[in-house]
Amino acid sequence: MYKELVISAIIVISIFVLDYITQKYTDNVINEAIQDLITIKQAMKQESVENEKVLKQASNNYDKWLNYHKKLAFYIEHNELEKVETNYVTGKSFIENAKYEDALSEIEKTIFVLQHINDKYSVNLENIF
Repeated sequence: MYKELVISAIIVISIFVLDYITQKYTDNVINEAIQDLITIKQAMKQESVENEKVLKQASNNYDKWLNYHKKLAFYIEHNELEKVETNYVTGKSFIENAKYEDALSEIEKTIFVLQHINDKYSVNLENIF
């Protein structure tokens, strides 16, 4: 009886610790991605947009996202991550074609989906019940 109780306690504690670790990682990744997107957004809102600079920022941001995607895919639904990736690619293609209004729209969508993922996977009473 005592052995089962200890094993159960270890399992419960492990679940909480791993959830805390994944939540912190998700928060950090999403906040960094959102800040990068806001930087790109601000660069596109300037009067004289430097297309090469913005395109390079978007490409670097997308490459970072691909690295994060590999780790996030272990515990986040793939369709949520695919929405973000689709918005990144669409926004990047609009930047390549100098359609900045459409690219801004895609950036806003990407930010919304990232915030949604962060809210969806955070531990709070709303998500528990």
